[in-house]
Amino acid sequence: MDVENTVAGWIYRPVSKITGFFAGLSDMRSMYQENAQLKREMQKYQALRAELSDAEAENQRLATMLNFYNRTNNTLHEIPAAVVGREPSEWNSQLTINVGTADGVQPNMAVVAPDGSLVGRVDTVAAHSAKVILITDTQVGDGVAALVEAAKSQPFAVVTGSGASAGELALDFLGQIVQMPASELVGDEVITSGLSNVFPRGLVIGTITKVQYGAHNTVKSAIVQPAAQMDYLQDVFVVRQSGSGTP
Repeated sequence: MDVENTVAGWIYRPVSKITGFFAGLSDMRSMYQENAQLKREMQKYQALRAELSDAEAENQRLATMLNFYNRTNNTLHEIPAAVVGREPSEWNSQLTINVGTADGVQPNMAVVAPDGSLVGRVDTVAAHSAKVILITDTQVGDGVAALVEAAKSQPFAVVTGSGASAGELALDFLGQIVQMPASELVGDEVITSGLSNVFPRGLVIGTITKVQYGAHNTVKSAIVQPAAQMDYLQDVFVVRQSGSGTP
């Protein structure tokens, strides 16, 4: 009996180990399959989350554009457009939009962000696209006629792209502003003055962040931070005064 038990033990132990080995392989295969399924579900979740985030951002942009349109539809004629081209080497100089002469776009029409803040002006136009020169451009340098809205005297100025700091604006006052403290200008909003046939009056250009003085404590120039989020432009309006055939 002992001999039989001993022999049975010799046979059972290897068979048991083999059975356990294959059972382990089966468990491992199931684990890999579950992991693969979890990875696929996680990828689907991440894709859906990205789509939801894009949809929410688009809804926010459209809501902002609708708000601007409702505020200005009696004074401005707006043509909605999407940014379809922007070269990294000319990031602060120009971009391309997907509307053109077929949509009523003409050279020297103003271009604004969804909230109505100034982006630039139309330069060249094709049937279904147009090139926009940005206000931060330093190459063309034609400038924007502006005024400081909150200042007591509302001084006039010309705004151009800053050659010293990419993405910012340089403001040069027209005439002399004598002994005006910086506290009266820093933080003030700069808007288009309307003293041109390109930019309607009242479009927000940006906010003064620094004032530079000349001789005899006169205010000479200032640095302006653009109001439009120039690095994140996806949708814009091409605008002109309502009732005018040309800007």
